[in-house]
Amino acid sequence: MAAYRRMERAGFGTSGVRRMQNFKNLKVYEEAFRLSKDIFEFMEDKQMSRRAKEQLLASVSSICANLAEMGAYDSIPAKKQKLVTCIGEANEAEFWLDLCHSLKIIPQREHLNFMTGLVRVRSMLCKLKSSVEDDAKKE
Repeated sequence: MAAYRRMERAGFGTSGVRRMQNFKNLKVYEEAFRLSKDIFEFMEDKQMSRRAKEQLLASVSSICANLAEMGAYDSIPAKKQKLVTCIGEANEAEFWLDLCHSLKIIPQREHLNFMTGLVRVRSMLCKLKSSVEDDAKKE
C-alpha cells in the first residue's frame, strides 16, 4: 500500500502497483499514448524509408502496448520486466527520432518536442520501476 501512495504522489494516477488492472489510469500511459499519437500524426505523410518509419512507430507505440500488457500481471517481477521493456522501447524510439532528425525528415522543433515528451515518459517509467522494485523488497 505504501508504493500505491508513493505512486499517487509521484503523479502516476490512482491505479497503484497492486491495482494496476486499469492501465489507462497511469499518467505515464497517458503521456506515452499522447506522444505516440503525435508522432504517428506527424509521420503520416513523410516520405522516407518504410523500415525506418515502421521502426520508429513500432518502438514508440510499444511503450503503451507494454504498459497495457503489464496491467494484466499480478507478479511484481513480471511488472518490473515489462517496465524494463518499456524503457528499452523508449531508448529505441530515441534512436529512431535522432536518425530521422539527422536525415532531415524531422525538423529541429518537432524533434525537440518529441524528445522532451520521450524524456518525460522515460523518467516516469524509471520512477514506476523503482516503485515496483520497492514493493518487491517488501515481499
